[in-house]
Amino acid sequence: MSLRPRYFWDLFPFVWLMFLAYPVMGFLQEAHTLAETALFWGMLAGFLVIYVLTFWRGRAGHERWALIGWCAALVTYGVTFVLAGSGASAFLVYAGALIGYQSRGHVALWGGLFAALVMALPLWSGSYTLDDLPWLLTNVVFTLVTAYANHAGFLRHVAQARLAQLQREQEKLAAEAERERIARDLHDLLGHTLSVIVLKSELASRLAERAPAQAAAEIREVERISREALHEVRAAVRGYQGSGLTAELARAKVALDTAGVVLKIGGPLPELPREVEATAAMLLREAVTNVVRHARASEVRVAVEAGPRGYTLDIRDDGVGGQAPEGSGLTGMRERVRAIGGTLDRDGRGGTRLRAQFPAVTERLSGPAAVRA
Repeated sequence: MSLRPRYFWDLFPFVWLMFLAYPVMGFLQEAHTLAETALFWGMLAGFLVIYVLTFWRGRAGHERWALIGWCAALVTYGVTFVLAGSGASAFLVYAGALIGYQSRGHVALWGGLFAALVMALPLWSGSYTLDDLPWLLTNVVFTLVTAYANHAGFLRHVAQARLAQLQREQEKLAAEAERERIARDLHDLLGHTLSVIVLKSELASRLAERAPAQAAAEIREVERISREALHEVRAAVRGYQGSGLTAELARAKVALDTAGVVLKIGGPLPELPREVEATAAMLLREAVTNVVRHARASEVRVAVEAGPRGYTLDIRDDGVGGQAPEGSGLTGMRERVRAIGGTLDRDGRGGTRLRAQFPAVTERLSGPAAVRA
């Protein structure tokens, strides 16, 4: 189960590294020996490495890094406080932030509280004055809030990863069940029929010389049975291809409800040509899968419109959007839409919007696009 960050807002904690300016400015305000300078910058570099590892590995599910980062921040504070003064308290804020990257709420709370108490110790020792009290209280509150917020964010990422894993397992089980159903259907559909065809063909072969008329009758019976079998196979294949856009919308609602996403349908569905409806249903399925796995959306809107020039399927969500490279699923759907003479556009501003245009009369393309579709 991977919780690695993928989007800009997942990387936002790196922005907080700007607060390292406080210990740096505190250190630069006074002259220091070469040993003190090497110690300060060495501790700062070591903390940066552990901060990045704690965030990256902690978000990937390795909770022990939360404790490692917390301890590193406390040690860095203890060493640099003598060199940078009150500016070193920024490391205590980082301690509260890093201890939050775990699932144990009580550990995150007590770790943040301990960092806040350490921050307040210089007040009793006389290192801080009463004028520093508002600034100190602000940092204490910020430390506690950061610990809780990162803990809540960690739990959210764990829940999203488990939901995605459950979705993948459900899709795998559904695919296995579908393969088993197809195997059973083909066995029931063709097993007996092919056995009869073999027997009648053997009989016709034996009767070919001594009873040609009877052999011809058996061959005609084989032809009739074969045509019936071909009709049954075609009917079964149409059933495998899906039950239309309405049924796909119902399945999409179940999947989105499970992920906590609201599905809104813009008006009644027009009657679509069979190829258009099959392609639109598959595009909707791919779009819903991407929303559940990646979009972090709260709402999805689906609209199908019929016009003089053809049909339009519009799917939009209010998730993270972006212009990331298309995966194989969306690329394959783009080719399927092209194969019947349509176009597919994607817009990643303010969420993700897929807009497919289908012609009124589908036109099968020749060449690689049609073959890949």
